[in-house]
Order: sequence, then C-alpha cells, then structure tokens
Amino acid sequence: MHQSSQGIYKKNILFKSLNAEVLKSTLGILTIFFFLVIGSRFVGYFEQAAEGAINPNLVYKIVALRFPDFITLLIPLSFFLGVVVSISRLYADREIYGYFSIGLSRNDLIKFLIPQSTIFFFITLILSMYIAPYTKELSKELVSIDSFEEQLESIRPKELFSFNEKDNFIYAEDKDGNSIEDLVIYVTNKNISSFILAKELNYQKKDKSIILNFNEGSVYQDIFHDKSILTSQFGNLKIPITNDLKTISGLSLSKLFDFSAKSSKSEMYWNISIPITIFILLIIGVYLSKVDPRQGRLSVLLPAIFVYILYLSLLILGRESFDSEVSNSHLYIWYVHFFFIIFAVFLIFKNNLISISSFLDSLKRKNYLRIALFIFITLIFFWIVR
Repeated sequence: MHQSSQGIYKKNILFKSLNAEVLKSTLGILTIFFFLVIGSRFVGYFEQAAEGAINPNLVYKIVALRFPDFITLLIPLSFFLGVVVSISRLYADREIYGYFSIGLSRNDLIKFLIPQSTIFFFITLILSMYIAPYTKELSKELVSIDSFEEQLESIRPKELFSFNEKDNFIYAEDKDGNSIEDLVIYVTNKNISSFILAKELNYQKKDKSIILNFNEGSVYQDIFHDKSILTSQFGNLKIPITNDLKTISGLSLSKLFDFSAKSSKSEMYWNISIPITIFILLIIGVYLSKVDPRQGRLSVLLPAIFVYILYLSLLILGRESFDSEVSNSHLYIWYVHFFFIIFAVFLIFKNNLISISSFLDSLKRKNYLRIALFIFITLIFFWIVR
C-alpha cells in the first residue's frame, strides 16, 4: 500500500513537471513567433501606407484587430514545438529514464499532456470560430473603406486618376472638398465596361460605408463594342460603397492570414481544422522527440518543422481546392487530417515497422537528407508566404 501511494506521488510530480516544462516552452515559442508575425505585418501595412493605399494612422488598429487571427494559427505550432523541445531535452539530459523507471511509457506522456492540449484546443477553437473571424472582418472594413476614401481624396483636377489596381479611372475638371465637378468614371466588372458621366459627384462617409451621390449624368455600357448601350440618364444617382471592396494586396504570409475563402463552408472547415491539429501534433511530437545518446537535443527540430509545414501546406491546399461544383471537394481537408492520424498511429507502432523506424533514424543522422529536407521546407514556406 505504501509503495502504491509512493508511485502515485511520483507520477503526480512527473505529471506537474512535464506539463510545466511544456507550458513554459510553448509560451516562450508563442511569444517569439507572435512578435515575428507582428513585425512582418507591420512592414507590409506600412509599405501600403507609404504608397498611399491606407491611412498610416490606422495601421496600429488594423494589426491589433488581427491579434486573435495570428494567435489562433500560432498556438498549434507553438504547442507542437514546445512538446518536441521539452521531451527532447528530457532525452538529452537522461531525465526521461526517471519516467520510464516507474513504469511509464511514451503513451503515458501523451496522457499527461492531454489536459494541457485540451485547454489549448478550446482556446484555439473559440478564437478560430468566433473571435478571429469577427476582428478580421473589422480590420477589412477599416482597410477597404479608408483606402477608397483615400483614393477619392487623392483625385486632382484635370488629371487621370487610376484606382482599384489600375483597372478603372476617374477624370474630373474641378474639385472642391468632397465635391467633384464634370467627371468621367470608367469602371470594369468582369467582361462589362461602363462609363459614368456626371455634372457633379459628392461623397460622404456614413457608418461603415461611403455614399457616392452623382448629379445630372448618364451611364454607357460596352463602349468598346460595336453596339454600345446608353443604359440610363439620371438627375440624381446614389451608390453606397460598402466593405465588399477587395482588401489591399502585397502583404506577407497572404496564403496563411489573408486568404479569400471561396465559401462560408470552406472557411468553416478551415477554422475547425486548426484546433484539431493540436491533438494530432501532440502524438506526433511525443514520438518524434526521441534523441539518441550523443545526439544534439535540437536535432529533432528539423524533422518536426518539416512535419508541421507539410501538414499546414496540405491543409491550405485542401482549403483552396474547395469547389462547390465538385462533389466531395469539401472532404479534401479531412483527408489531410486522416493522413496525419495514420502517420501518428505509425509512429506509435513504429517499433514493429522497421522501414519507417529506419527512415526516421536516417533523417536524424544523415546530413544530405537534412539538407534536402531543409530545401523542401524552404520551398513550401515560400509557397505559403507568397
């Protein structure tokens, strides 16, 4: 009875020690990556501000609104690397044998970390499903409305002004404040081109939109075709410009943070997938963290980063492959999860799978495989960033 209670006491100590170690590593890695991403986003937005696309005073607000979106995507990576770094250190310092000496296995390490991973799962789920989409839309509204208002304010009399990625233009004879006189606007939408001629244009910002008020003019369509059409003549025409405008382009990490979901279903599956990766990466992380004697504790980081980037890249590919006209395309993202679940199961039973075990060992020991792996990771990373 005394030995049993002593064993339980030791397990409780090891449970707390492992969770504390992983938590500290996770929070440290999360902080580092968070500031790296924030710095990258600041650079992107300030470049756009320097070009006059957005108001520089809004950059800090926009980045602050994107905090939940950044944290959502960084938590799984930070927790995964926290597990790998912590357990590889236990192997390198021989502390792991303190766990094994009382009858624990790597499966027990996973059980020890399930409560912590569950907490991170629910935090990520709430951020991903509710908070991040809302704050992301708020940031889009700030960017789109302000950028269009800035474009209108940038118009100069008797100068051709291009807007919306230089597909459209405005020409005005005179301008006084928010009033533009004797103007011509050329607008293209897919295969349809339109000319708006107006005696006067007044614009004003209202709530989350800009109201364009045209006076005494006409609208022509398809002027470059043989049969141009006079669509209408008007005395007064009001057009509200809402936050449906395209967001600014050219920001780094666009595939990761600024993707344009093809449908709400695609975005929903993506938002659910991010928290799910935490549990799968926990299993993979524990079994990838084994460090052999005289092997550097950080030697497992390269294979771990490769696994994570491959996982994330395939999820992005599955998200972008969604097509409502193609049956079962919504399942692509779940096929990726299934593949990595199978991979996690292989790692659990890899002692009985000699080929997989030898392949993983070769990744750790052979330099040319590390170099090839590094090049592959770099290519995938640039694909995500561009």
